[in-house]
Amino acid sequence: MTGSLIKLKPYERNSDMNKFKKIISIMLVFVMIAALCAPVMADGSKKYPAYKYYMCVGDSIAAGCALTKDGSETYFDNETDDYTTVYNPDYIYYGYDYSTVPKAYHSLVANELDSKLLQCARSGLRAVEFRYFLEGVYNDYDETRSWGNTYFDVDSNGFSMADLDAINASVNYTEMIKKTDLLSVNVGSNDVFSFTLGVVLTEMTKDSDNDQLKAIKDFLNKGGSIGAAFGKLVEFCQTTGMMSKLMTVMTSTFYKAYDQFVDNYDAVMEKVYEINPDITVVGVGVFNPFKHFRLSADNQYDISAVALPIVTAINNHIKSFENKYDNFYYANVVGTETYDMNYDDRYFWEYFGLKVHPTIAGHEYMAQQILDALPEREPLPFTDVPEDAWYYDELYYVYTRGIMNGTTETTFSPDNTSTRAQVVTVLYRMAGSPDVSGLAEPFKDVPDDYWCRDAIIWGYNEGIIKGFTQTRFAPTEEVTRAQLVTMLYRYAGSPDVTGDLSVFTDAADIAAPYRSAAVWAVENGVVQGYKDGSFKPDLPISRAQLAVILARYDRSI
Repeated sequence: MTGSLIKLKPYERNSDMNKFKKIISIMLVFVMIAALCAPVMADGSKKYPAYKYYMCVGDSIAAGCALTKDGSETYFDNETDDYTTVYNPDYIYYGYDYSTVPKAYHSLVANELDSKLLQCARSGLRAVEFRYFLEGVYNDYDETRSWGNTYFDVDSNGFSMADLDAINASVNYTEMIKKTDLLSVNVGSNDVFSFTLGVVLTEMTKDSDNDQLKAIKDFLNKGGSIGAAFGKLVEFCQTTGMMSKLMTVMTSTFYKAYDQFVDNYDAVMEKVYEINPDITVVGVGVFNPFKHFRLSADNQYDISAVALPIVTAINNHIKSFENKYDNFYYANVVGTETYDMNYDDRYFWEYFGLKVHPTIAGHEYMAQQILDALPEREPLPFTDVPEDAWYYDELYYVYTRGIMNGTTETTFSPDNTSTRAQVVTVLYRMAGSPDVSGLAEPFKDVPDDYWCRDAIIWGYNEGIIKGFTQTRFAPTEEVTRAQLVTMLYRYAGSPDVTGDLSVFTDAADIAAPYRSAAVWAVENGVVQGYKDGSFKPDLPISRAQLAVILARYDRSI
């Protein structure tokens, strides 16, 4: 699949710097207000909806860049002339292989929600690439940029088309979105800011006869970092009186990039909800990546101030989707802590691309903002289920996922024993309630109008349930613990097991037909023994116990 570059209409911006400074001042006030109005840290009492899968899409921030694989902060070695040691994977995690980083916000959110993490963040990702993954359209405003050329390091500042196709083939973003319950999208910084430096370098060095600019271009072509090249460009502009031109080019590029971001972000959200209308999306805003960033030691040229109104514009646009989709939520992360940057540092330009990332405290803050953005779960409708019931969270999980229903609209009957008909029905729902037309119907005690006839037919033909005889199913008979784990074991495909049941004091009471299933259930955390060390294979399963076991099983797969 090959994307096409789409040429946007020419873009014009007022270059009057006084007018621009006025805009910056106004927007700075709004940014400060937004930061002050950000949600406070939650006290831990908030109850969240049940999200089985949490999919994290984003750039290097979402991937945990500048945090080590063991969860500690990055080691910046300012004491050696060989700054390349800082890029050693033993010290810095870049997020290229979709591994998780313990202290990164993706891990913190997943742990708090008890959700399975689908880590799909990748360094350098923009809304441009995300859109390409979802619908095959590549909308990049800058036609002068050729993907994969030597001017840009595809390992850290972009992807070739072959890279993009390989990434999508390995991850399959569309299929991930189909299965996930919660999606956080953290793009925008690379769309508008990070990548912009490369575009500015291209603009400032193209068609130049100046030897210094030629040297910068040659440095890039030989694989030099964009950060180091930009530092060289700043130094050149300072000594030649071209800083005003540099700022003008940068400002214009920011705004063009912002328009591109809006177009691509809109397309992404529309496609996401087309793929999965029920998905919950958290649009993670952006913080000012140049918070500590100055183009000169005297602060005369402050890129941080230039970026402020763009940061606000990006966040306002992301937040606007709360008005379009009922299940879209905006996470304000303006106050995220990043590493300090000092213009006088020996390795300022080599490091600045890393130091714009959050610290551990920054990731903790971002995680909390995402969690605070999520809705509080609605209470269950059952009057016979108190909120402090030992099984409440698991019942909430299976009820909201449509696996179990109440015995009436307002009662669950948690202490009632579970019947064979009820168990096969919940498994049938978990399987997606497939069509049973043309399948064998052997049981005489399951009439055509029986309330769960399809589920019983499905369960029999899948080998999940058997009758008491060839023609008798006994749908109202209660289900024991041993029988339940056996049905689940068959539902799971009867995988091989290697353990034993010696941990249980009553292991000998578990009949041979149930033993493999019991071993499997225990090894996978589906069931647990009682405090006295027994398994109690013949004990009937209550509806509350059924909800707990089903939730454990569904979360385990």
